[in-house]
Amino acid sequence: MTFADFVGNLRVVRVLERMLASERVPHALLFAGQKGVGKFTLATLFARALNCERKQGEICGACGNCRALGALDDLEGMKAAALKERGGANPETVPLLLRPHSSVTVLVPDGAYIRVSQMRAVVRQAYIQPAGARRNVFLIDEAERLRFDYADVLLKVLEEPPERTTLILVTAAPFELRATLRSRCIPLFFAPLCADEIESYLAAHRREWKAAERQLAAAAAAGSLGTALSLDLDRYRQMRAEALELVRTAVTRRLDPERLFAASAALAGKGGSAELDPGERRETLEFSLDLLYSLLADVLYLKTDTPELGLRHPDLRSELHGLSRQVGREWLGRAVGYLDRIEGWQRRNVNRQLALETWALGPAGPPAADR
Repeated sequence: MTFADFVGNLRVVRVLERMLASERVPHALLFAGQKGVGKFTLATLFARALNCERKQGEICGACGNCRALGALDDLEGMKAAALKERGGANPETVPLLLRPHSSVTVLVPDGAYIRVSQMRAVVRQAYIQPAGARRNVFLIDEAERLRFDYADVLLKVLEEPPERTTLILVTAAPFELRATLRSRCIPLFFAPLCADEIESYLAAHRREWKAAERQLAAAAAAGSLGTALSLDLDRYRQMRAEALELVRTAVTRRLDPERLFAASAALAGKGGSAELDPGERRETLEFSLDLLYSLLADVLYLKTDTPELGLRHPDLRSELHGLSRQVGREWLGRAVGYLDRIEGWQRRNVNRQLALETWALGPAGPPAADR
């Protein structure tokens, strides 16, 4: 894969190409944007271009460095191999470092956070001259999960940057980073992809999908090509039906206890045939909250006669339009505010299912009160 193959965010690609052509590469970059828009993919392409042996500022794909860095295409495989190699060793003694090349290191969360031992390893390696490459590159994925109380460990590298070293922080939540780190990076913001771009890509890479399925996936992805590609349409439809049940209950105030319990259990990651681990339950809840947010957004667009802003669920337009007539804008604001609270509770030991049921049963108040 080269820069020419990258989908979307052409402006960011051009900025990086100019950096490479001028050989003026910053010591720290911040790639920020929603999940699935290609931030990490473009960071890996930039790392390859920085260290390609044959082409200055480009990617030949054939030299030793390019072939070695091809391992970055399978980040999960690299992480699994590194964890297996570490075995039962103490994570603070043997930090989780993914190194497809001696001069390129990837940091990913080790558990809930990126640990201080991983950050200290970056500081040590940053001052070592690159071996067999032009530049040391450190890719920090999900940088918002740097241990907040220890994140300033990286300040030494950012304030006194070694020659021929570049850090790239990749994040979907840039303002969760310490301001001291964020302010020392050159930010590049990634925009969501348009639905037409996603549909065109799916037409070429998901040929087995029908046109209606590609349209549904592009709308559901909300600008995230990664989400569209990984979307399980059957699961998506099932989970969306459960989320719609909660929205329907919250709006109409018609309660079917058995149906509500089943829907909230599914959205909280419970009640399935297989037991989910904590990480999988967290991902399920994030997916569920995104569904609830998107359904409420569509209700708002239909309430204000602005569907051209982009409905996430165009196939549900008729029912959502009916629900929009039963609620006021103030109620929608309160409903979204309570979802924000549930999202903030994810790192706490709260009963996620109970929180969703409480939302459906009315913390926003009667919908008709401010219609």
